[in-house]
Amino acid sequence: MTLPESNRACVWVGARKVEVQQRPVKPVGANDVLVKIISTGICGSDCHNYESDKVSRQLVLGHESSGIIEQVGPSVTDRTVGQRVAVEPGFACMDCEFCLRGNPNTCANLRYCGMDPTDGTLCQYVTCRASMTVPIPDRISWEEAGSIQPLAIAVQLGRRANLGAHQSLAILGCGPLGLLILAVARAYGVKKIVMFDVEQSRVDFAVKYGADAGLVPPAREQSKESLAFAQEYATKVIKEHGMSNGFDVTVEASGAEICAQMALCLLKNGGTCIQAGLGKPLTSVPLFMLTARELTIKDAIDLLARGKVDLKPLITSTFPLTKCAEAFEAQHARKDIKIIIMNQE
Repeated sequence: MTLPESNRACVWVGARKVEVQQRPVKPVGANDVLVKIISTGICGSDCHNYESDKVSRQLVLGHESSGIIEQVGPSVTDRTVGQRVAVEPGFACMDCEFCLRGNPNTCANLRYCGMDPTDGTLCQYVTCRASMTVPIPDRISWEEAGSIQPLAIAVQLGRRANLGAHQSLAILGCGPLGLLILAVARAYGVKKIVMFDVEQSRVDFAVKYGADAGLVPPAREQSKESLAFAQEYATKVIKEHGMSNGFDVTVEASGAEICAQMALCLLKNGGTCIQAGLGKPLTSVPLFMLTARELTIKDAIDLLARGKVDLKPLITSTFPLTKCAEAFEAQHARKDIKIIIMNQE
């Protein structure tokens, strides 16, 4: 098979510095497909790499990608040339005990796109296993397709929390993930959703997007211990919003340590807290709450296609791949909600 001659890629070369470089296209194996990547969403984890000075090599960034299949390997029977697909960013080995058990997401040898040392999908072409692609219908725009992966995470979080019409939900963090969890919760019919963020503009957006209330917590006094502050503020919120004994479910989607503490403080006894945000490698949480109060820490494309979730309001900027440096600077500035890069431009 003849491979494309050009494969421009957005490559990390240093802290807050990326370059557009030409990278070779991996040959298409028997069970592989070659995908012409059309769109890629920028994620917070991409920005962590972008800002870091500890990435081990010049790494191709990106993992929220969709495109068109250009070539299929000789053993592939369930994918076709010209098919629109989203690329699964977690490349499972399909040989370990977890993969053979049907849980490739917990693969013992998982390689994740754009996470050191595995190259990502912010390039023109990607070769991957056919099983790592998911067909998407024509009615989903390419901009929306670049947000399917984080929406899938939000759907999975909703399933883990068993979200339903009878529940109340608090979401800490009004970034793209928190807003997508809000959208999924609304699709599932959750009765009351309160969202929290330190930026008023993001809280205002969350209310416009469907939250029942949006709150900006007050700044913590340096003299007050963080858990005491979280307990005091949570008690005030629960009372002022008529939550009786607390929320049924909380989702921590910011990665901030104090938010992880507050997510537990906001719960009613027996409630469920989902930790979704990526923060420091080691975060302090009040274990006594988990034991004494019996707290539990615990399909995207279809929702889009049926119009149950609307991603369009979240997509606030698009950039060509050739201007990926500007896109990452915009992500770093946190003025946009969701940024999409068009990989062929």
